[in-house]
Amino acid sequence: MSYYLYHYLGGVTVDEFTKQLGDRIRNLRLSSGMNQEELAFKSGISAAHLGQIERGLKSPTISTIQKIAKALNVTLPILFSFDLPTINVTSPELNKINSSKRTKDLASSMINTAGRIVLKAVPAMFKGVIKKHAGEEVVEVLYDCIGEGSSMLKKEIDNYERQKESLLKFREDLEIFVDEVCEKKPLIFIIDELDRCNPHYAVKVLERIKHLFNIPNIIFVLSIDKEQLSNSIRGYYGSESINADEYLKRFIDIEYALPDPDVEKFCSYLYDYYGFEAYERPRGTREIEQSFLAIANILFMHKNLSLRQIEKIFAHIRLSLNMYRHDQVIYADLICLLTYLRICESDCYAKIIHESYTIQELTDQLESIIPKQILQIKEKYRSSPSRQFHFTIALLLRCYTFKYENSDENDKLLTRDPSQPNLVINFNVKTINKELLSSALEWTSQRNIAVPLHYFTQRINLLENFAIYNIE
Repeated sequence: MSYYLYHYLGGVTVDEFTKQLGDRIRNLRLSSGMNQEELAFKSGISAAHLGQIERGLKSPTISTIQKIAKALNVTLPILFSFDLPTINVTSPELNKINSSKRTKDLASSMINTAGRIVLKAVPAMFKGVIKKHAGEEVVEVLYDCIGEGSSMLKKEIDNYERQKESLLKFREDLEIFVDEVCEKKPLIFIIDELDRCNPHYAVKVLERIKHLFNIPNIIFVLSIDKEQLSNSIRGYYGSESINADEYLKRFIDIEYALPDPDVEKFCSYLYDYYGFEAYERPRGTREIEQSFLAIANILFMHKNLSLRQIEKIFAHIRLSLNMYRHDQVIYADLICLLTYLRICESDCYAKIIHESYTIQELTDQLESIIPKQILQIKEKYRSSPSRQFHFTIALLLRCYTFKYENSDENDKLLTRDPSQPNLVINFNVKTINKELLSSALEWTSQRNIAVPLHYFTQRINLLENFAIYNIE
């Protein structure tokens, strides 16, 4: 390949040129909001063919390029503008351009001269190489691009100067506005959940804060998950090697990390906020607040749930409780556990409601989900979280195996061992306290504390008020 062609293409080979053309088509397609299938349909080519073009695996003919350009609603010179060195308006050389008229006139003269030189310097070999890879007609298109490119850069320089002047004027006016309106007091902007935004949008917001609003007495407070925002930055630049911490230091002057939340206080707050006291109904010595909060506090704390996740679970439980009449039994601790499984362990919950587990499989699954720190707490107090949790597990197992009242099948969880003073469980446990669980199961059996599991799951699924009709 000749030096002229290599130089004209920005130091890339023709194969790389084809790859850049594919990237340009893909970027234009994405900016227009089209997927590959839509662009392929509008261009009259197959989606597979378009995919090969975008990946740089296939050089399109000029007729195909024209179809794609028409579908993208761009001119051919614009489509090919990626290979023009004159389009790079963010180059260090361009940033050095002075605002003086002499400098701008000199730059424009140089650009126009360079454009004419390039037109005359392209050798005959250029035609042969391009013709081989892209077809006869594309040569003329590239010739047009060269000529148009020299004038395009002149426009870009003029635009750059106007933008720079506008930016300076905007910052000056904003500074005056803040001084006059705020009376020398700081104007504070609070931006929340930037980490949850599209990575492209998040980075652009940071850049605009830095470049547009970096004036005295304007303060931005960013409420962010730094780890998540760092992932967005790496995603935006398409590299895991990006040092996101160093990048953020360009924009953040002071960093303050909130302390870890107090889960117990937050659960108590949500209990009051959602009005759970309206559902308080005595169950012997067990009140809804005592049993419910005992399960919620210890489970959410050891599972390291975020405040957002905890609030979501509370809100869902509140909706479920609304489906119970005042005279109906509420086991809020079991509802809490099942709701957690539905939101955070959906696969397990689906198998539970479809009765896909054996008792042993369900027990094993619960032991894998519930942190062993909870199950192995050795507290003797009746109201201890560990005892509450074992009672809840026992209630879940009892309701899971419940068939109908006075059925022999309801006794298959426990058996009498002559060598043991108490009933023993008929399945194996690893992390669950066997003594506590057998005691809780025996207690539920003696008091007939069991109902079918769908008594809870129908309400948790918010389906209690839906009737199913057979339509013939």
